Amino acid sequence: MCETPEHSTRSILQVALGFLLGIPVCLGCFFFSMILGGVLGVRPIWMFPLLNAIALVGSGMVALRRVNKSSYPEGVLIAISVAFVLNVVLFAVTLSRRLE
Repeated sequence: MCETPEHSTRSILQVALGFLLGIPVCLGCFFFSMILGGVLGVRPIWMFPLLNAIALVGSGMVALRRVNKSSYPEGVLIAISVAFVLNVVLFAVTLSRRLE
């Protein structure tokens, strides 16, 4: 009577492997934002964390679309969320140094 559907069970191993897969995705977003900022000739230093946040949100939306199919995107979303929080902290530190 208390049966759970197949799609609701999550594998902890798949989530952990998805997290490990999310680390290179976050690094790729970081390098993409640095290259894009260099190509565009961005002068304010606070623009680099902003570009990184945009790239992280884009990759998070792609992972969010696939979260019902497997447990891997769930781990990727966890990694992207951690990177996004670190990015916001970096953005705040950059702005606070600029205001001093």
